[in-house]
Amino acid sequence: MHGPPDTPVRGLPAPSAHVLPDPAASRAVLIAVDTYRAVDGHAAMEPLPSVARGAKRLAHLLRDPAVWGLPRKHCVLLSNPARPDTVLEAVSRAARAATDTLLVYFAGHGWLETDNDLCLMLPGSHPDHLIRALKYRDLRSVLLARRRAHSQVVILDSCFSGTAVTGFMGGGFAGGGQTVAHHALVDRTYLMTACAPQELAYAPPDEPYPAFTGELIRTLEHGIPGAPDPLPMDAVFRQLRDALSAKQRPRPQASAINVGHEIALARNRARTPPHPERRPLPPPPAAPAAHRWWRRPSLWLPPALLLTASLAAVPLVPLLTGSGNETARPPLNRDTDPCTLTAPAALARYGETEQDPAYGGFDRCDVLVHRPDGGTVDVRVELDPATPETTEPARTVGSVKVLKTPPDDGTCERRLAPSGEDATVTISAKDDGEGGDGDDPPLCEMADTATNSALAALNEGKVRPRTTPFPANSLFHRNACALIDPTALHAGPPRPGFANWLCRYSSTTTDLDAVIFFDRGQPPSPTDGTPTRIRDHRALLHPEPDGPHTFQVQITQRTYTDTRNRELTETLNIVLSGNAPQKSLRALAVTLADTATAKLPKPT
Repeated sequence: MHGPPDTPVRGLPAPSAHVLPDPAASRAVLIAVDTYRAVDGHAAMEPLPSVARGAKRLAHLLRDPAVWGLPRKHCVLLSNPARPDTVLEAVSRAARAATDTLLVYFAGHGWLETDNDLCLMLPGSHPDHLIRALKYRDLRSVLLARRRAHSQVVILDSCFSGTAVTGFMGGGFAGGGQTVAHHALVDRTYLMTACAPQELAYAPPDEPYPAFTGELIRTLEHGIPGAPDPLPMDAVFRQLRDALSAKQRPRPQASAINVGHEIALARNRARTPPHPERRPLPPPPAAPAAHRWWRRPSLWLPPALLLTASLAAVPLVPLLTGSGNETARPPLNRDTDPCTLTAPAALARYGETEQDPAYGGFDRCDVLVHRPDGGTVDVRVELDPATPETTEPARTVGSVKVLKTPPDDGTCERRLAPSGEDATVTISAKDDGEGGDGDDPPLCEMADTATNSALAALNEGKVRPRTTPFPANSLFHRNACALIDPTALHAGPPRPGFANWLCRYSSTTTDLDAVIFFDRGQPPSPTDGTPTRIRDHRALLHPEPDGPHTFQVQITQRTYTDTRNRELTETLNIVLSGNAPQKSLRALAVTLADTATAKLPKPT
């Protein structure tokens, strides 16, 4: 079928049961070109700043478990790729890895060569210099030759007419009366484009996103009343076509091959009211330690060495002052709900906020702040062991001592030490690095805002126990320090983390270090490592998770569905680091994993 799928394909049944593709077996590659440069004496094509914002927001939505839930590493965003080969290699990798569904999205200037071949314009390309443009025929060849997925979706927000003008994407139309879908056709896919061949794809200068991408974003954010759940592509197409037509903007086109119109990439948020704690973006991080920005085992330093900045270095926003009649609070222990130390509404002035109680280990709660420019700041509250005494200046608010560190590598951190507690609270703000052209987020200001909320909860006795119990076979009830024998590492006494959900060891005879910890996240993907089994448990072997002299074993203990209908796993992780061959690290890590797994309950 070519053209808009307004009527069912003859001989095919009407769409009925639509299934959301498996995020672990799917991939997405988003290409956004918003900046162009002069080349060979030709003036640069017009910049398209809204393209970058739109692609970043779209990537966030695709990673949102309430929309699709792609793991971050399965959703690649290429911003202003310099060469066609860069794009083709990224798409080739994704096509080889995806066994369920592959999505490819492009936004930027478009052009048609004299033979009507479609060119997607990269930063170094120009209508008179197309050697560095991405030829769609090359992209199509990669999609056909490398594909393993049974479904492919291609979305193009570009046009093929006229000289580039401010606020528009495109140039002169090179003739021909065939549809855009015909030029971009890929077998067994659904294709959707921003406009007809002789129209300009509109990027309103006073709106945050291009017109077509903006309507796509709104559809994913709000859903379609009365449409199936999840949303088939033809329902998405009709929604975009009607919305854009009502605004007198270019009408999109679509093409489906086989049953491509039945492909569904998103849940219909108009059908299922969002959970009050749903998290738009990004998805829960996978469990490997190499992806946990907040504490890489091989880079850990004692907390006392981290508290090296005086309060005068980075002034706090005004903090609550102690009244002398603070309310008694329950002790901070493994039953404490860290989410009661957060207040998402206090961070709302920085962007859309969502609280996620299962964004990592049992000892933390995250508030994700989605900024207007498309970036996300993760504001994390974590329970930690008591911090050793330090001589650094501190401020006492009520019964809580406040310590701080200067911002480092896109992170700003604060630490709270309540009096009489054998625990501390670490508050940090981390930038995902995917913001648009605006100013950098005020990380320390956001960390201070979150600190004020945590101080209020501590001083006013608002910290509460968890309300949802963990099942008996959950790692929540286990002691990481009791799972391996330190003599196997020639190690001294273990250094436990909060509630013994993490344990560190250092050899006394070599430079070998080990960390064992429990984590929560998306189900591990076989593409992340070498699948194996250790006793009754599924496991993955990760060589070099945090550098060339590291090795990790990740053991799945429990797979479950949370209240947001997300499939999550609890994993036991063992990471070794030291100046030893990978073969030796692997052998020791597997031995330790076998010993630890023998002490776990049967997996579910």
